[in-house]
Amino acid sequence: MRPGITQKVTVRGQGRTETEPLNCIDPDSFYIDWEVNSAWSLQFTAHQDGSLAYSMLDSQASIFFDGQEYIIKQAEPDANSGQDSLDVVATHVYFEVGRIRKYKTYVDPADNGKQTDVRVNGGTQIENDSDNGGDDSGDDDDNDPNSQKSTSQSKNGNTTTTTTVTKTDETKEDSEQENQVDYKIDDVLKYWIDGNSLGFSYQVIGDFPTARIEQLSDGSGTDMLSKITEHWPNAIIYPDNRNIRVYTQDEFNKDHNNRLDYEYNTTEFKWTFDSTSLTNEVMCIGGKYSIDTEVDTETDDDDGGQPANVTKSAQGFIDDARSYLGVPYVYGGAGGARGGNPRSGMDCSSYVSQVYQDFGIHVPAQTVAMEPYFHEVSSPQTGDVGFYGPHGGSYHICMFLDPNTIIFEPQPGEVCKEEPASWFYPSWVARNDQMAAIVGSGTGAGGSGSSSSSSSKTVEYYYFAPFMYRDEDSIKKYGEYPAEPIEDGRFNDKNAMIEYAKTKIQPQPALSVEVTTYTNFKPIAGDMIHIMVKSQQISTNEAVVGFNWYPFSGNNPTSVTLNSNAQNILDYQNARNKSLMNAIDLLKDQNNYSQPNNPQGILTITREEAKRIEQYVNQQNGQQTDEKQQG
Repeated sequence: MRPGITQKVTVRGQGRTETEPLNCIDPDSFYIDWEVNSAWSLQFTAHQDGSLAYSMLDSQASIFFDGQEYIIKQAEPDANSGQDSLDVVATHVYFEVGRIRKYKTYVDPADNGKQTDVRVNGGTQIENDSDNGGDDSGDDDDNDPNSQKSTSQSKNGNTTTTTTVTKTDETKEDSEQENQVDYKIDDVLKYWIDGNSLGFSYQVIGDFPTARIEQLSDGSGTDMLSKITEHWPNAIIYPDNRNIRVYTQDEFNKDHNNRLDYEYNTTEFKWTFDSTSLTNEVMCIGGKYSIDTEVDTETDDDDGGQPANVTKSAQGFIDDARSYLGVPYVYGGAGGARGGNPRSGMDCSSYVSQVYQDFGIHVPAQTVAMEPYFHEVSSPQTGDVGFYGPHGGSYHICMFLDPNTIIFEPQPGEVCKEEPASWFYPSWVARNDQMAAIVGSGTGAGGSGSSSSSSSKTVEYYYFAPFMYRDEDSIKKYGEYPAEPIEDGRFNDKNAMIEYAKTKIQPQPALSVEVTTYTNFKPIAGDMIHIMVKSQQISTNEAVVGFNWYPFSGNNPTSVTLNSNAQNILDYQNARNKSLMNAIDLLKDQNNYSQPNNPQGILTITREEAKRIEQYVNQQNGQQTDEKQQG
């Protein structure tokens, strides 16, 4: 034992109140292992000395060292050469937060305290009765919080048309997202830690954005830590005993004026440069919504609004449509929903509106407005229409007399005419169910009573077009390395998804450094240490993200693991480039010295060597120029 160790390590047995100094620790075996957001433990071997402290070394006993408490999780006895000992592994007390457990509410609050016939929470459905004249045909979407519904009604003679448009936010409807809630990091900590009986508290150091995560319900304190590191990737959890402290990287990584210099206070620098997980572009697909359009048409044949000379049949449709042959095309002219004398001149849409009105069917006299009154079909029949242009952007329309013949008002300067469908085939064919029923019925004109029809159409939309997020600087250096697409319905704002995408790619190769020192100096978690390796021309700052510290050993020096970030990766690459240039200079010198008949000092190397050197130098110089511009 080294002098003073008994004052630095103490133990408190499970269920006891007093602490005892440990005088029986092998100093070379005692070390602290820490890794950011992952591990924090204390390990040592203790030898039997008959003391009360040794007898306290058992599972769940507390070890106190350097102001922190550790809980023994393993205590393995060993008997060797007449000496009894214990190999002890103790984890930092903050891992005990896993003992905090939250449960969802299983029982309806109104039945709390009951032991039998207990109602399930959320299992009671209440139907609100309203005076609707006995009509039970309620719409399930009426109370859907994700839907916005609007209804409009128009009347044209004996025809009443009701149009209902429902917009549904599918980002909230998705089963995987329906329980998503916006939380601050404080909310997550508060949910688990407030009111706990184990003495845990919490602090948040730095500013974190809100995150949309599944509504907090059941789970352990370990789940709490996982949610924090998953949804706030830059969070660093570094507790002080039972005070759970969560830092931003900027707040955690601080310069404490420490320096590691190869061959001055270190024995080894081991660099790991890994581009296996390099990704620099990702396809982003955000949230969606849908528009449902329902059109209900009711026609009362008794009010005299329908022309008496129209026969409700396929031939009647053909005869009526042909009755307008020769009527001049007039843009914005009369006819149909526009009223006026159709013989004075119609355009393409008012002509269709007029013919449909002749059969008691009201459709608007404008192509885009007409679209909800029809649904697309694969092949035409008598009475169908043909739209020119995309859905929602149609600009012209015709009617089908039969599958191979169209009739339409063409353009200014021409008149209504009939042509083979192949002469000017539409972009898509559409059908009105009420007209389809008429041309298929074969009934005569002048019937009494009423008729009705309905049609519906659903169109899905993205809030913003799917896009490729690219880290152009990384792509310029390394080429394109695509990541798996991100399809996340939580996002209806493109800029928010861009920020999220930045956290899901790795545009720079991972760089880590393991450093072995001469001494057992005490490392500081998050310390931005300045490192120097003169032989490799490396000088940069890196944060301590892990260490093994042997505070009492004369044989086991401290080793630390340093992180990677964009700047020190750049420093490392520049250093490698300098090493290459030095190697090229050395090659030049060697060639010059080896050729006595070369008084001008001309470098003579093979053509292949020259080509390789030129390509590499050009590539590296191009990268450094880009890096300077960025800097």
